[in-house]
Amino acid sequence: MINNPQEESNIDDLINQIKHQKSNQKRQSMDKSNHQPNSMDNLLEQFKSDLKQQKEKSQEYKVSQNQPEINENLHDFKQQFQQRNLDRRQPEVNENLHQFKQQLQQKQKEKSQEHNLGRNKPEINENLHQFKQQFQQKQEEQKETITHQNQEEIRYTEQRKQRQQKLLIRQAEQWLKSLDEYSDEGLWFEEFSHSYPSRLDAAIEYLAVLNASS
Repeated sequence: MINNPQEESNIDDLINQIKHQKSNQKRQSMDKSNHQPNSMDNLLEQFKSDLKQQKEKSQEYKVSQNQPEINENLHDFKQQFQQRNLDRRQPEVNENLHQFKQQLQQKQKEKSQEHNLGRNKPEINENLHQFKQQFQQKQEEQKETITHQNQEEIRYTEQRKQRQQKLLIRQAEQWLKSLDEYSDEGLWFEEFSHSYPSRLDAAIEYLAVLNASS
């Protein structure tokens, strides 16, 4: 069978047309897929969001399961932290405790003294009264002793003066007996004695001055 050239040409055109249609369909299909990028992005975003939610739920579940252990760890950590602070401040704490103890002991001592003082106040008052009486009595005795001593000293002084006066009188009498009335000393004494009640008084005064200057 001999092919007709016209028929072959028609067949080729038909084949080319079919190819062209397929090519157009394929291109349209590709264009359609290229014009819908948002759908793919949305799917990816949705997937990421779901994955994140699942991860968060998983973490929350793990936290809720481990909450007792977490609380225990936090409690241990807090105790360790407090212990470290206490160890670091132990010298200061000891010093403060020592001062507080001393203050407390001092207050207790003062209260005890006040209590004893109040309890023994009648006895203390009686002792003070007795001490005051004894002191006053001793003062009176000392005054009497001093007065007696002064009286004795005055009496002794007076006696000594009397003895000296008697001795001076005898010396004056002897001096007057031995005085030459016409000597220079005798003439001077005669004028000197005019201002005294007697020659003896003048002689006593004159000899007293001589004895004091010698």
